[in-house]
Amino acid sequence: MEQPTMKRLIHTTCTVGISLLLVLVQMRVHANAAQPGVWNAGGTVFTMLYPEDSLTFKKVQMQQERIYIQLYKGYAVVKGTYIFRNTTKEKLDFKMGYPINGMYAGGGIDLNQVTLDSLSRFKIKAGNRWLPLLEEAHPELNNDYRKTIPTGDNWMVWQMAFSPEESQSVDVYFIVNTNEAGIRNGYNNERRNAFIYLLESGSVWHQPIEQGSFHIQLMDGLTPEDIKGLSPGFGFRHNETHRLFVGEKTNFSPTQKDNLVVTYHDRNDTFSFDRILVHSEELFSEIDELSAETLDNLSYTDTKIGDPYDVERTFLGGLPGLLTLFVSFAPLLIVVLAVAIAIWAVVKWIRIKKEKNRGV
Repeated sequence: MEQPTMKRLIHTTCTVGISLLLVLVQMRVHANAAQPGVWNAGGTVFTMLYPEDSLTFKKVQMQQERIYIQLYKGYAVVKGTYIFRNTTKEKLDFKMGYPINGMYAGGGIDLNQVTLDSLSRFKIKAGNRWLPLLEEAHPELNNDYRKTIPTGDNWMVWQMAFSPEESQSVDVYFIVNTNEAGIRNGYNNERRNAFIYLLESGSVWHQPIEQGSFHIQLMDGLTPEDIKGLSPGFGFRHNETHRLFVGEKTNFSPTQKDNLVVTYHDRNDTFSFDRILVHSEELFSEIDELSAETLDNLSYTDTKIGDPYDVERTFLGGLPGLLTLFVSFAPLLIVVLAVAIAIWAVVKWIRIKKEKNRGV
């Protein structure tokens, strides 16, 4: 009876050792794998929340937002048209602002890291009147990534005033560099253009946002085949003639799942963003033409585009992880093998001893 018992002991030891090894491998993989997501993308964090007047924002509702995005090879031109309403019977006078540098990490499984320092040629008008901008510094807020609202040293700020229950239209224009982005999943990484419009920070307003429409037009010879990934949840449809994608949301309180992410075209190593900015007014005129068109009357077809977080898996991308695991767990594997060999040696010795005793 001793021999089957020893065999079961060896089997149990090996099973426990291998199971422990697999559990630790899984833990280590999740701990050490490079954070998945879109990094260093051009885009914006929709907030307009200026820290000094944060209490005012729950009194103001964004009834409607119409976002126009024209994608070029290396950059994007953006126009946002918003309708805000004072939900109270009091007069409101406060500052709005956009952070113009720093980084924002969206958190969650898929990270969205936007470089805000490329928010260029920013300008704004309210009620058809261009507003003066003031750059203000708040170094005490810099690098505080624990908050929902992104922060940085410098904000582009303007003054807003609302009469009781008044609604106002606000137009925002800017250009962003999309050429520096990377899409990462584990140790696999692709360098592509990426644009992000982080809607989740819009939760600071009086909720809900009643209506949002999002228009993405392909410029510079880009085709639908150049779009590698586009966020679901917007019901995007496509008009081939205008190379236009249109999506919408209604009565929503934005969370991480409402962020708009689009990845497209390969990175251009010779791209110069400064050369583009020289033509900013021409680019703004182009996007004004798009926003002036009656886009709702165009014919659209349903479209399905891949996940913007998808990255092609390669052997070389997985190799660093395999090497890390080997270096990390080689000692444990050696211990498990040593224990198994020791048990085998003991069993072998007992068996030899029994055979000698029988011979005697």
